Amino acid sequence: MSELKITVIGAGSSYTPELIDGFIKNDFAQPIQICLYDIEQGEEKTKIIENFAKRMVNKTKKNINITSDMIIESALENCSFVINQFRVGFLDARIKDEKIPLKYGLIGQETTGAGGFFNAVRTIPEAIRIAQTMEKICPDAWIINFTNPSGIIVEAINRYSNIKCVGLCNVPYNMRIDIAKVLRTDVENVYCEFVGLNHLSFISEVYYMGKPILQSLIDKRVFASQLVKNIPKIEAVSDLIRQLRLIPSPYLQYFYFENEMFGKIKREVESGKGTRGEQVKKVVDELFEIYKDINISEKPSQLDRRGGAYYSTVAIQLIKALCSNTPTLQVINYCNNGAFSELSNKSVVETNCVIDYSGVRSLTYGSLPSQIKGLILQMKDYEKLTIESAVKGSKDLATLALLNNPLIHGYKNAACLINDMLSEYKDFLPRFN
Repeated sequence: MSELKITVIGAGSSYTPELIDGFIKNDFAQPIQICLYDIEQGEEKTKIIENFAKRMVNKTKKNINITSDMIIESALENCSFVINQFRVGFLDARIKDEKIPLKYGLIGQETTGAGGFFNAVRTIPEAIRIAQTMEKICPDAWIINFTNPSGIIVEAINRYSNIKCVGLCNVPYNMRIDIAKVLRTDVENVYCEFVGLNHLSFISEVYYMGKPILQSLIDKRVFASQLVKNIPKIEAVSDLIRQLRLIPSPYLQYFYFENEMFGKIKREVESGKGTRGEQVKKVVDELFEIYKDINISEKPSQLDRRGGAYYSTVAIQLIKALCSNTPTLQVINYCNNGAFSELSNKSVVETNCVIDYSGVRSLTYGSLPSQIKGLILQMKDYEKLTIESAVKGSKDLATLALLNNPLIHGYKNAACLINDMLSEYKDFLPRFN
């Protein structure tokens, strides 16, 4: 059988061995070629990853061919899947994304608030460029997008190219695992119904062995500690869950407990621990020293501190589903297509979808729950304006986008943030110049 070629864009990321480990642990019906691609500044790290990945594969004798290619056109030739995991500006830009908002008393985080906006505006043009290159070279391939902020990036690709694109996030799968742990059962026995947007989604029902049990679990207040490790925990989240009658993604803490989350971030910075990006950079430096060691051929345990647990699990589940004639259910970021009645068909949402060789179909949910509808609709308008501002290089649209984000708090903050963005990221924003 011919090889199934998968091209990884941003392959110099420290995450890549997690992805390779996932392919090693799964069996495929055909040989796999994983082509590693990155830009010139990421070439050295990509070569380190390539050598490490080859050692991982050779140890297991799996039928996986690891290659690298620093020319995007040839990297995309004959590929069936493109995995986006790139970061425009690398971790140094993420650290700026986190630090700039703190000057104005605002949340500094890579996917929400001002930091998420900076990240999106830099990334959207590059994501569209990659998709439009694929239109010429591998028009039938799928993009599997992990690049943050994932929902916005997927919507931009779907609006400005004809390439099929699905966004993935490990948070819904982690939340499902947390619930399975509460129930002391295997994750396969638990089905969670998700409603919302990427990093702004909620579990609206939990089915255990086919029976709905969420409300009884909420009444027992069992979810107080079930949060993603790299996001600080706010104690009052248990009361929030009881009142919402839904389980929010841990990223919702930035909206519902803004002052508390800001305080935690600020204390970490002032204590010398640094922002999350600075913490991650130290872990990444440590990981690459491990990857360079020719005596190591297994995914290191230190990778768990990087975040992104089960990243490879959800990616491989999706790839297998898209190659299969057997329909599979998975929570992904995809076009609404009638899932939620208040949103347009092209609006990208995070919800349960049926996936197989024929494509992706969103399950119909109906009307958004009233207790979260306003926030979701406001943030969707923010996302649409962010995409339009990045594509057109419009300062006015960028201002309107920020005014629609509830974490910005007014015109003065929006104006200051945009001026800082145009100054700090000038090299990455040619359309604004």
